[in-house]
Amino acid sequence: MTTDARPFSDIAERIRWHRSLEGLTQDEYAQKAGLKRAQLNNWETGKLRLSLDGALALRRTYGLSLDFMYEGIADALPMTLRVAWRDRPAVSASK
Repeated sequence: MTTDARPFSDIAERIRWHRSLEGLTQDEYAQKAGLKRAQLNNWETGKLRLSLDGALALRRTYGLSLDFMYEGIADALPMTLRVAWRDRPAVSASK
C-alpha cells in the first residue's frame, strides 16, 4: 500500500505561494497572523491539513478565502490576489 507523504500538498502550495507573494519568512507570516511558525511549517510541507482556526486567522490577516485555501477556488479572493494566482508561473503537478 502506497501512502502519499504529502496528502495536503495542494493546500500547502497555495499557502507557500501567498507567503512568497507577501515576501515574508515563515516566522514573519505566522507571527503576523497570530500563529506559530511550526504550525505554518506543518501546513506548508503538506503533511498536516490546515486547521480551521489557522485558515480563519489567515483569512482575517491576509484576506485569503476558505474556498481558496481548501479547494483552490480563486473567485472569492480580492482581485489583486486572484490575478496574481492566475498569472503565477506554471508548476508541474506531482500527482
